[in-house]
Amino acid sequence: MRVSHLIGLTPCVLAFALTGCPGKDTSPHSNADDSQTTTDDTYTPPVDADGDGVTTADGDCDDTDPAVYTGHVEDCDGKDNNCNDLVDEGLPDTDGDGTADCLDVEDCDGLDNDGDGLVDEDFADSDGNGIADCVGTELCDGVDNDGDGQIDEGYDLDTDGYTQCGTSTTQADCDDHTASTNPGAPEQEGDGVDNDCDGIADEGSWRANDLVITEVMNNPGAVIDPYGEWIELYNNSSRNLTINGLMIVTNDNSHQITSTSSITFAPGEFLVLGASSNGADNGDVAVDYQYSDISLSNESDELSIIAGATTIDTVTWDDGVTMPDPQGASLGTDYGIHSATLNDNPRLWCAATQPWGFTNGDKGSPGVENEYCSTVDHDGDGYTGDMGDCNDGDATIYPGAYESDPAVDHDCDGVAEQAPTADAHALGTSHLSCSSFTLDGSHSVDPQGAALTYDWSLTSAPTGSVRTTADITTTADVQPTFNPDIPGDYTFSLTVNDGGCDSLPASTTVTVTPRSMNTDPIANAGADQTGSGSANCDPISYGASWDCDTCTNSSYTLDATGSTDPEGDTLLYAWSVTSGSTYGSLSASSGSSTTLTVSGVAPTSASTSVSETVEVTLTATDCMGGADTDIIDVTYTCTGT
Repeated sequence: MRVSHLIGLTPCVLAFALTGCPGKDTSPHSNADDSQTTTDDTYTPPVDADGDGVTTADGDCDDTDPAVYTGHVEDCDGKDNNCNDLVDEGLPDTDGDGTADCLDVEDCDGLDNDGDGLVDEDFADSDGNGIADCVGTELCDGVDNDGDGQIDEGYDLDTDGYTQCGTSTTQADCDDHTASTNPGAPEQEGDGVDNDCDGIADEGSWRANDLVITEVMNNPGAVIDPYGEWIELYNNSSRNLTINGLMIVTNDNSHQITSTSSITFAPGEFLVLGASSNGADNGDVAVDYQYSDISLSNESDELSIIAGATTIDTVTWDDGVTMPDPQGASLGTDYGIHSATLNDNPRLWCAATQPWGFTNGDKGSPGVENEYCSTVDHDGDGYTGDMGDCNDGDATIYPGAYESDPAVDHDCDGVAEQAPTADAHALGTSHLSCSSFTLDGSHSVDPQGAALTYDWSLTSAPTGSVRTTADITTTADVQPTFNPDIPGDYTFSLTVNDGGCDSLPASTTVTVTPRSMNTDPIANAGADQTGSGSANCDPISYGASWDCDTCTNSSYTLDATGSTDPEGDTLLYAWSVTSGSTYGSLSASSGSSTTLTVSGVAPTSASTSVSETVEVTLTATDCMGGADTDIIDVTYTCTGT
């Protein structure tokens, strides 16, 4: 008998088997007595049917299987080996399906069912991405991920034959919601859409000058460079422009404008491209599109906007050689300059002077019309801002302009006032040639009652007249005189000033008639003049001869103002040396006075004198042609010493 078979027997049964039950009378007895005390034994010993040493009474839950009994170690066999109502507990079950790995079969479910470290091994994987086709999800990658024979199914929403992802040979659809937009579609010009998915909207419509670069902030001062850099564009075309796909190109780098939505602006509008759209970084600039990959040089650079093969506009700055070179201010074209040709002229660019946004100190006008450049005369009045024009958009306002409106400072002197009114005429009614008459400006008035000053000028004279403004005596007088030289019409202009502004010119025309009679003038050149000088003489051969120096030159003023005319005509004077021209010369041959210079001569010996006389003739002519002459002699004596 195996010892294990004794397990479970009661102590009584065991003792009985060996010695009998304790207390039982074992002495001899008679048969009679035995028949009276013997009963039937109904005990059935436990059975261990599977021979595993444990009976059902001892807890064997399957007495037909020797691998199943209480206390047995759990085997990986799909059985409850230890009779605890659990199957294969404590054994690995990688996929957690309740079946131990050792018994599990690999399913196509994305799990490692059999615990061998592989997932869905031996199942088809068409795209080779490690995920079996049976559990793979189709991705937009140009590959048949789920092995159904179709590539990227579900990613051609508009059914135009182009998917959102494309393949190695086919470009992706840039708009999978619109069947008319795909890499094979024709570009529809002017609709602002990139129909053919080449990155540029309306590429066939772009022309030079459609866009104009009107302002550039390349060197901000109040915010960090380059975050404060920006570019202003102007739509110079007659159509809405979509800038998607355009290239921003500098000397060092470039950027293509890309956006999920169309960036469009209308004719006559401005659009701002910026390195940052954050107002705190860029100085409070409203940026319509934020670019990357480029920065604008502070010194010299070239900036271009390009559509495909078409350069729309280019601007170059050169570190201050021709273009402005500010810091903390933008470079801008002059007010109203919206041309890609005109903006090539550096004289039409200037540095901004007006700030924008919050008080950041940087100056410019991003997104709106630029300021007037102070170097340009915009209103054609002959004055620029740098020349003192206080309103270069109004041709009636400039330094010295007529003050027509008492509420407007037309002449830029800082005072709004109304100008005086000039009144010009001639006294008398009959005016003869060669007879002086008086001009009169005394009827000029000032609205504010200010004292006036006067400025007369001769603006026209008859053909043949030699009279000019200089013949008015005196141009600043309220009543000057004038002597006409020939008959005809003489026009005079008078401007008065009240101490702050000029009047408009007032004109008067005086008709001069011929004078019928004339008396010749009387010329008077003054009295004869004499002069003397001395020169050093050195004896030669004990006085037999002398070596004498020459006397220095001597000058004499000749004056004709003593000449007279019976009619009071203005006289013309002519001077000439008529004798002694070897020694005498005149400083002027006309005018009321002249200077005669007489050359010095050398004496022959000490204590001797040599004299030279120069004769000068004065001719005095009145305006009627009458003339008279006078002769003056000037004698210069040189004595040896």
